[in-house]
This record gives sequence, structure tokens and C-alpha cells, in this order.
Amino acid sequence: MRKKSTKTRETILEAARVAFSQKGYDAVSMDEIAQIAGVRKSLIYYYFPSKEILFEEVWVTSIDSLEKELFSETENENIYSRKIKNFLKKYIDFITSKKAISELIRKEKTKVFDEENWQTAKMRYVQFLDKIETLIREGKKQAYIREEIDPKAATEMIASVDSMPRKSLLKTVEEMLLKVLLKDTS
Repeated sequence: MRKKSTKTRETILEAARVAFSQKGYDAVSMDEIAQIAGVRKSLIYYYFPSKEILFEEVWVTSIDSLEKELFSETENENIYSRKIKNFLKKYIDFITSKKAISELIRKEKTKVFDEENWQTAKMRYVQFLDKIETLIREGKKQAYIREEIDPKAATEMIASVDSMPRKSLLKTVEEMLLKVLLKDTS
């Protein structure tokens, strides 16, 4: 029985992720999520007492997925230039391949910061940004990142790449970021 309830919960989360990424939090109803998930609305409320709680869970699991994808291999990389190159490549790949998560983050990150009730979602995104900032600081400490680069500003630039309307330019943006950040991109 436990396996079925976990599967149902995951189905609801994925349906909500798709709905929120397509329409945004405000435009989605629990009825729509139920329809996409193929479950009754009452079952959604069994797992998630409110739309806000459901959204927050979708947000946190999406950031978890993004972070795992970006940092899983880079943490074991000893050569910093490879580490930052792999990180940026994985980020661009993630944006272009995981469209539901990417769209969700792009559409809702401002709201997450503005919404008083979503402290867990906000905190999770801040932790993600902190991890990127740590990566930039590590590069500065090892003298790979240009001295004049502000780690916080660089982090915000990287995190806002998902907002680019022309996804065809992302590879060029990745190369440009490397040229701006790294002292030597060879």
C-alpha cells in the first residue's frame, strides 16, 4: 500500500509541476491539477491540504532536482576550470531539456521571494543560490575567477539565464559567461 500512495503523491506532484509551469501559480486550479493527474480533487487535498502547500512542495522538489543535476558531478571535480565549465553546461542543458521545471522556476521565482507564506520555498531557492555563490567564491580563492567579479552578482547573472526568451542563444551565453568569469578559458 505504501508504494501505491508514494506513486499517487508523485503523480500529483508531476501534474502540478506541469500545470504551474504552463500557466503559473495564480492561473491554476486544483481541479485542473486533478484532471491532469487523473485523480479526484479530494485525493490531492488528502496529500496536500492547500494549493499553497502543493506549490511549495513542487517548488522544493524542482530545486532539489535542479541542484542534484548541476552539482552531482562537479563536487568530485578537482580542477576548477572543468568544474565551472561542467556546471554551466549542465545548467544550460537542464534549462533546455527539463522544460517544466525550468518554466516553473522562471515564472515563479519572483513570486516565491515576494510571498510571505512560502518561506520554505524561498529558503530552498536561497540555499541553491548560495551553492552557486560558493562555487564562484571557490574559483576566486583558487585564482581562476577574475578578482573584480562579485560572487553574488555572478550568481544572479547565472540564475537569471533561464529567463532568456531566445533559448537558441543559451550556448553563446554559456561561452560568454565563461569568458567573463574565468581568467583563462583554455
